[in-house]
Amino acid sequence: MYHQPIRRKYPMRHRHLSPLGTLRQPGWDRWIADVLRLSDYSNCAPRTVLARCLLVASALGAAVSAVARRVAELGRETVRKGIAASLPDDVRQLEGRLADGFRRVLPRALRERSVPVAIDIHRRPYYGDHDHTAGITGARSENGTNWFWSYATATSLLPGHRHTLAITTVGSDDTLTDVVERLLAQVNWTGIEVRYVLLDRAFCAVGVVNALVKRNMRFVIPLVRRGPAARFFGRGCRGWHDYTLRARRRAEGTAPVRVAVVPDTGRALVFACSAGWRTAAQVALVYGRRFGIESSYRQLGECLAQTTSRDVVYRLLLVGVSLLIRAWWVDAPGTTLSLWRWELILAFTTDTEHRHTTQTGTTQTHTTQTT
Repeated sequence: MYHQPIRRKYPMRHRHLSPLGTLRQPGWDRWIADVLRLSDYSNCAPRTVLARCLLVASALGAAVSAVARRVAELGRETVRKGIAASLPDDVRQLEGRLADGFRRVLPRALRERSVPVAIDIHRRPYYGDHDHTAGITGARSENGTNWFWSYATATSLLPGHRHTLAITTVGSDDTLTDVVERLLAQVNWTGIEVRYVLLDRAFCAVGVVNALVKRNMRFVIPLVRRGPAARFFGRGCRGWHDYTLRARRRAEGTAPVRVAVVPDTGRALVFACSAGWRTAAQVALVYGRRFGIESSYRQLGECLAQTTSRDVVYRLLLVGVSLLIRAWWVDAPGTTLSLWRWELILAFTTDTEHRHTTQTGTTQTHTTQTT
């Protein structure tokens, strides 16, 4: 039987053809100032002006001092002191402010269902004197250095809603258990129900597993090929196995896990899992969604302001502003992050440029009449 196609009363509109006017968020500077709790530094440097400098610097990928004159018609030192006066001394307090900002932009879709969450550590390279710089961590050589500013984040993995839920700095004295505990505490504060947690191979530790089990959370972590666990990577091994993780220090105890082995073309995929998974193939399929957090790190770098400061709090501020911009963009249908950045630049530099041009033109006209 022949069915005629359904004719819509209104033609479908492509999502990527959204008008530019829908991108412009009124009160962006006030919102950022409220989230970061910026304060007025002086009559000529109110908190909204400081917020505009942060937004434009992030959109351009430049230093805040480089845009101070263009955006606020202020000296770079005035803007620097104004931002520094609003920052807390403790980095954990700034993490709480950023978590509050992430919570404000979460859509209702994340609150009405359980959400899969990915946790990972993002490293920004540091090329300075690491012996006299606090807050950096050593790691495997990457981008020509072994020293990094490290940030751990928790990100939702719902399609179309890859929001950053929590962020914390990773110092040289922090253990992986401390990092996971801080992130999960922030996620719990947002009121989101976690369906399961996907972690990187570096988090395969007894303390991390026990922390997740204590919170009754399902998890998947790639198993490290080390010691007795190497037998799971051999030929012919597949399916489910019982295994006990043991720490290098006996005082840290042990953690029983279920091991899922999935044969692959190269070598077997081996995961340490909690209870509640049906098949090993399901575990491998679910873990493939974790790589969505990698795209969030790439987008973070696209709108990250530059700095040479060695202040841990100030560097976290710039990373947080970048993630807040991304948080607004995630729910903007049919737009690219580059277009979103361009709209921010236009919103906070056009008025200043127009005012500067008008003043210059008036001065030239007055000079001509005098002569």
